[in-house]
Amino acid sequence: MDEPNDRNDRDDGKDTKSYTYKPKINFTVSHAANVDISADDLIYFSERRIIRVEPIYLTFECNGQKVGFVEFDVRVYNRNAYLTYYVTKTFRGKGFGKVMLAESIDYAFSEMNMHRLTAEVYEYNESSVALLKSLGFSEEGRLKEAKFHNGKFWDIIVYGILNCNGDNGGS
Repeated sequence: MDEPNDRNDRDDGKDTKSYTYKPKINFTVSHAANVDISADDLIYFSERRIIRVEPIYLTFECNGQKVGFVEFDVRVYNRNAYLTYYVTKTFRGKGFGKVMLAESIDYAFSEMNMHRLTAEVYEYNESSVALLKSLGFSEEGRLKEAKFHNGKFWDIIVYGILNCNGDNGGS
């Protein structure tokens, strides 16, 4: 309903009343948007809103033991993939992570035709930060205090690397 809002909006000093319209709306909770987006408006949305691709995993082994994995969360149209990687405790600190990630980067650019790769790292994960930098990733931004861990807020650092040797999409 209309609610009066006492304000003096006039230059002549006379009191006026304006009305703010507050529509009554309801919402539902679900696992999907139940509103169709017009074709004209799709350019304003992330590709993930348009197409969902299952992640691609590269699983690494050495002498029959699982070393770890690299996951690619692919954005097909944009030729970008978000990386997640994990090295098992047995293989940490021995160079396996660097080999895994280097091979994964090569695979993404040469076989998956990616133009760029993106990784988000918690700032307290210093070994992962060093690993990405050693492989040519550049810091592109920070999500300030976006991770709560051990009673403290930490930044999430966004890193990226471009495929400078590959097809640039015709531009």
